[in-house]
Amino acid sequence: MKGRLLGTTAIVATGFAAGQAVAAQGVQLGLGGYYGAAAGLLLSQDDGNGDPGHNTRNVVFRQDVEVYFQGETTLDNGLTVGATIQLEGQQSDDQIDEVWAYFKGGWGEVEFGDDDDATEQLQYLIPSASNIFGVDTPSFEFANNLPGGNGVFQTNTTLLRLSGDATKVIYFSPTFAGFSFAASYAPDRRGEDQYSGFVTANNSGGTTFSNNGGDIQDVFAAALNFEHDFNGVNLATGVGFAEGQWEVKGPPGSAGSVDNAWGIDGHLFVTFSGFTFGTTGLYFDNWQSASGADYWVGGVGATYNWDAWTIGLAWSHGDYEYAGSGSSSDTIDIVAFTGRYDLSAGISLDAMVGRYVMDAGGGTGHQDYDAWEAGLGFYIGF
Repeated sequence: MKGRLLGTTAIVATGFAAGQAVAAQGVQLGLGGYYGAAAGLLLSQDDGNGDPGHNTRNVVFRQDVEVYFQGETTLDNGLTVGATIQLEGQQSDDQIDEVWAYFKGGWGEVEFGDDDDATEQLQYLIPSASNIFGVDTPSFEFANNLPGGNGVFQTNTTLLRLSGDATKVIYFSPTFAGFSFAASYAPDRRGEDQYSGFVTANNSGGTTFSNNGGDIQDVFAAALNFEHDFNGVNLATGVGFAEGQWEVKGPPGSAGSVDNAWGIDGHLFVTFSGFTFGTTGLYFDNWQSASGADYWVGGVGATYNWDAWTIGLAWSHGDYEYAGSGSSSDTIDIVAFTGRYDLSAGISLDAMVGRYVMDAGGGTGHQDYDAWEAGLGFYIGF
């Protein structure tokens, strides 16, 4: 699935229709969003005294809900103008998720506001049959890996997220012979809904004026995609790159001793006769400023759709090096069988059974963890 088409950036048709119908009166906002929920069960996990699974719950209920206020209008000169505001459905310190305005025409589209950067917008996720479960950036993950202090990565993701939802400007090109590209720039990484492991503080409304330890500035990202249908066989492939500068530097060996952080990602998907096969991955260098630690994530998956049913099987692997661990790194492997039954357009019942295994590196100070997990839930788009 394209990052550009994820639920957090989905186009709400009702808002567009309302805006176009009354273009002479300006933009009229419409409503949209989604409601996802799931029950999770840990069938087995490490639960010895002192292990990450010790004194943790085996059954949980989860929700992920957002409401979109979105609309657009087309001016007499052909320029389309619109805005989107995404509101978290539960009480949150980060109540507004993403918010941006955009201008588009035959030359492409320009966005300004708090949104994903170019690499995340055009990246695909490892195939999953489910709207809410998967091995790559799922809405719901039930493993109890983090409670024991096992680093900052709860699950694997192939989205770079170098600037998160920080305030930025983004350009999307038109599609030429199957090719499209995007580019973005953020003065600072601080912003709404920062990625786990990069959090220093939320900075609602825009860029902070001060430099901060543990933050990245001048984040540039660019991505190129190609998609074409060859007589019923659809091919989609792409690559992305992002780079930024650590804001506070220090002498060699101290916190902030690394100058820059950068990463690349890519994907390759083939779809035909109801089958989808895909692989995607990323490499992130200097994700921690103190040591120049890096990590990489990759995986493969396949799905098959017939009528209202979709099933899938996927695997992802992440290798995470931490500051101070030398050459040691933690690895996380996730395998999941997913299924979905579509009750109607945008409404589904979803299920998952999977295995989660973390092997801790000797220098990271973390502990091994493994679990079998299962989930049952639903998704409602509106």
